[in-house]
Amino acid sequence: MRLVRFRVESVDDSGPFQKVTGRGEGGEILRDIYRPQPDGLSTIPKAGALGVALFDGSRERGIVQGLEHADERPAGETGKLVYGPGGQRFRLKPSGEVQLEAPGGLQMAGAAGPTVKTVGDKLYLGGDPDAGHVFARVMTESGASPFVFARIA
Repeated sequence: MRLVRFRVESVDDSGPFQKVTGRGEGGEILRDIYRPQPDGLSTIPKAGALGVALFDGSRERGIVQGLEHADERPAGETGKLVYGPGGQRFRLKPSGEVQLEAPGGLQMAGAAGPTVKTVGDKLYLGGDPDAGHVFARVMTESGASPFVFARIA
């Protein structure tokens, strides 16, 4: 077995398995190396991401693992964190708290259930304003909310 540091140059995600091309020791080009991913999670590392390539004899029988890009990885986090290229963050804090950040907005929809969508600082319940649904302000103890809206039609 041979383990080498690996820097991504390109990713082929078109087939049943992801393949990456990059550089190993001394600038050696390693092409179409298999990159296994955990069931239920799929990512495409960007060029420049670092990881390791493991080979069992031939360069054709290798795998690449542990790819991360220093420009995107948030440092100093505690607990568990899933992060995305647009600044999205899903945090599982040691306190048991769950935090979700979605700079571009948040949308949740069930197969047959209600939809929840955020647009800026507004929360829409039961529909999508972009789909032409009509909403009314939700009443609170202090009157109509300027931030929470419920679908009426």
